[in-house]
Amino acid sequence: MQNMNFQVMYEEDKAEGNVTAYVPALRLGVKGDTIEEARDNVKDMIEMELEAAQKQGRSIPYDTATIEFITVSIKVEN
Repeated sequence: MQNMNFQVMYEEDKAEGNVTAYVPALRLGVKGDTIEEARDNVKDMIEMELEAAQKQGRSIPYDTATIEFITVSIKVEN
């Protein structure tokens, strides 16, 4: 058994009333009604994807994504 870490991006959609969890390394995402549900769903999805990759003889992807914040200045007009 080996532990692996994956970056997960969560985004709340107030209009839809749900949360999307996206895993850049797998290029896959899932939704949940809450961040807790999205977290549970994304964990299940990662486990299923890694099991499928092993069964199909595909290599297990490693997380190479980089996340950063970019600061820009804009003039806000009233």
